[in-house]
Amino acid sequence: MKTIFRLLAFLCATTFLITAAQATTLYRDPQFKVKVVRNLEYATGAVNQPAAGKRTLSLDLYEPASDVPTKRPAMIAIHGGGFLFGDKSEMTNLCREMAARGYVCASINYRLVPDDPPGKAKSGEAKTEDQYTRTVMAAVDDASHAAHWMEENAAKYHVDAGRLFIGGSSAGAVVSMLYAYNPEHKAPRVRAVADFWGTMGPRVTWIKKGGAPLFIVHGTEDDTITVSAARQIDARAREVGLPHQTFIIEGMGHSIPLNFEVGGETLLQHLVDFFYKHIGH
Repeated sequence: MKTIFRLLAFLCATTFLITAAQATTLYRDPQFKVKVVRNLEYATGAVNQPAAGKRTLSLDLYEPASDVPTKRPAMIAIHGGGFLFGDKSEMTNLCREMAARGYVCASINYRLVPDDPPGKAKSGEAKTEDQYTRTVMAAVDDASHAAHWMEENAAKYHVDAGRLFIGGSSAGAVVSMLYAYNPEHKAPRVRAVADFWGTMGPRVTWIKKGGAPLFIVHGTEDDTITVSAARQIDARAREVGLPHQTFIIEGMGHSIPLNFEVGGETLLQHLVDFFYKHIGH
């Protein structure tokens, strides 16, 4: 009889372990420790301040530390700050969450208004952009450099360059969308984009059918970038048939915690599920 009980106990324990293992889904559920490598140079960018020259552009890389190295999906995370200030450390929590699920996540620094990027002029034309516009487009170029760096270092960090995601908050969302939907950027392409309280303004027409699916979060009480920006982007996505998911959060301002729950799930989990849907298997 004791032998039978021991056998039953063993079978129950084994069933529990198998069920628990099955309940953990790679790229959806947190399951790995995270390794962080800080201040990797991914490019240099031209600046005019504090003196004309090149600024080193760096990123922090978050990797699953205890997985079996394979071709992992990757994300480029871009901080906010109105293009005036901000730092890659602001995306630590998001990158840790993504890496714990199996992604490689790069949080990047990029050129800001105080750097006074010189901008680009077309052949035979003078530079007519104002400093702020030059900075925005320089930041988009920096995101492009980061994407190329990820592609060039794919083997080293066990990244699948064909499964690249991008996203950010505020200015970082602006950069993410202008990179992802810029008709002049042919590669590397991204699988999906996360827009946390960003805007595209008149460049919203860059969103076309066949573009990267878009995840949108915005608060109705945002007085920095008003919720009309999210509604404009959502309307454009609907118009062209772009796969997207939009969360307009009543009563929230310009920054919403990713642990904020909507429909019984956190915004973070909604993001993870959205990316998972478009990850490619």
